[in-house]
Amino acid sequence: MIMRNDVAITDRIGNGIVAGFIATFVMSALHEPVALVTAAVGLHAPLGLLFHFFVGTLLWGGAFGIAHDWLSGPSWARGVLFGSATALVVMLGVAPLTGSGFLCLKLGVLAPIVVALFHLSYGAILGLVYGKLVDTDEARYAADHAGS
Repeated sequence: MIMRNDVAITDRIGNGIVAGFIATFVMSALHEPVALVTAAVGLHAPLGLLFHFFVGTLLWGGAFGIAHDWLSGPSWARGVLFGSATALVVMLGVAPLTGSGFLCLKLGVLAPIVVALFHLSYGAILGLVYGKLVDTDEARYAADHAGS
């Protein structure tokens, strides 16, 4: 694994936030799962959607910008791996705290599968977008001339 040192931490986080916003926006087209979860924990759908935009854009997007180069594989696969970690955080930590139960099982037996697929899809989109944002002519030129 090669750690790129030509991308500033602020650029990594900024690109992660942009990628996180785009991935969250795309996944919000699948509004129904978010509405079901937020209704199940007693939040109104707009508030739940706003919360998801905050977490998906700033928290997970910024964290992915930092973690990207520490993961291996193409950007989309790094995103899927990151998305699986976010799914575990939600199902093991957040869901029990919000009353959805361990692994979201209070929402139904298929809920863990839906939550996992939702986060894996989010991660794939996050990785694809982030990969496109950092793969610029400028970055390739800097990487090619780093040893010169």
